[in-house]
Amino acid sequence: MELNRAEHHLYRLEYHLVWTPKYRCKAFKKPYTDTLKQILIKIAYDYDMAVLEIEIPIDHVHMLVSIPPHTSISDAIRTFKSISAKEIFKRHPEFEQEYFWGGKLWSPSYYAETIGRVNELAIKKYIRDQLKKEERLKKRIKQLKLF
Repeated sequence: MELNRAEHHLYRLEYHLVWTPKYRCKAFKKPYTDTLKQILIKIAYDYDMAVLEIEIPIDHVHMLVSIPPHTSISDAIRTFKSISAKEIFKRHPEFEQEYFWGGKLWSPSYYAETIGRVNELAIKKYIRDQLKKEERLKKRIKQLKLF
């Protein structure tokens, strides 16, 4: 079991986080997904958090994150959402113009779940398999449309 150390305490607090863009817009395509991953990992580093796993399907974000005890989940989510929106719009102005002309990237809702050691591997696999699931579904839907 890997523990994080702080000045006066040890901790291991990991959360499965999921959130969506405004109106569940299907906007996360290359190169935006790569940029967004880099931004989220940098935000975590800057705020003493750690991204253990991340995947960005076309219409939502999945992350497994270690968050220190002094940071609430709502503060962590607010930090990820606000900074990532500002940064991705700054780096890719065409992204904002094409998909989010109202200036808002994220919906106000999110999903957060604490995980234990037993669930960590299962959640990591689930997050890694997100894009594979979408591709299988797309192929299946295309196949159904052919007939």
